[in-house]
Amino acid sequence: MKNSIWGAALLLASLTFGQEYKIGSKVGDFSFKDLKGNSVRFSQVKGGITVVAFISTKCPISNAYSDRMEKLYREYTAKGVKFVFLNANQNEPPAEVEEHAKSAGYTFPVYKDADNVAADLFGAQFTPDTYVIDQSGTLRYHGYIDDSRNEARVTNRGLRNALDAVMAGKTVPVTETRAFGCTIKRVRKPNTT
Repeated sequence: MKNSIWGAALLLASLTFGQEYKIGSKVGDFSFKDLKGNSVRFSQVKGGITVVAFISTKCPISNAYSDRMEKLYREYTAKGVKFVFLNANQNEPPAEVEEHAKSAGYTFPVYKDADNVAADLFGAQFTPDTYVIDQSGTLRYHGYIDDSRNEARVTNRGLRNALDAVMAGKTVPVTETRAFGCTIKRVRKPNTT
């Protein structure tokens, strides 16, 4: 019953937000902005293996992952993985995102997905929410960083497991996990019906 409710919720979300990128599909190019307002294309910042992560300044769950995100970034960047951290919340302006990144001690850039283009393409619903794209541009993992806000209680490191599998050329053991956190505060879009 739980799985069917979750499946229905994902289907509704994908229909509502126009999700294009699903497990096994190719991830195309899209754009977002740096914190100065300059347009950046995904093709400019992606690597052979790329993690796209949606994060927040205000969400306590996303903030509970700040140290873990920084550790993953440092460890896997040294192994050639690229990370694209996106803030898609319409209620978190670029200046706030920049100040948050500094106070959190991030050594990685955070970009603004101002019109939810990327969030809609990926079907991202929560912060944090992560996606792993392999060398061929195929989406191989979607879900949580790990399974507990409290690091001492973690039993499954979904993002790390997916990255290790993709880097080793193996099948990702679990391709989707249920991301949890605060919902992305989307821009209101005009009704086209």
